[in-house]
Amino acid sequence: MAKSLASVLLLLLLPIFVPNAVVADEQTDRRIAELERRIENLPTPIQAHGPDGAALFLFGAFCALWAQNTGRSAWLWFFLGLFFNVITVIVLLMKISGDRTRRGLKGGGNFLDV
Repeated sequence: MAKSLASVLLLLLLPIFVPNAVVADEQTDRRIAELERRIENLPTPIQAHGPDGAALFLFGAFCALWAQNTGRSAWLWFFLGLFFNVITVIVLLMKISGDRTRRGLKGGGNFLDV
């Protein structure tokens, strides 16, 4: 008797809970599809920042090349150029000007010679 009462109760309550579960599944599926669509439209970091990263690397490479040619620490100037790019290049140009002036004053030679 208890088994038949439980099965009758289950059959009566089943239609109440099943439609809610189906609606919840449809809403979840819709939300998942919307999130997948939004994720597909996101730009990748390389697409978004690729040109900027290349320019920063070139600033660092330019500063490192200059430092190596003047007997300074290439790694230090590479990272300074990479992180503080515009400021480092301005300092670098000031140092080049100072080096040329000192070379012109000390050696008496033409300071246009590099």
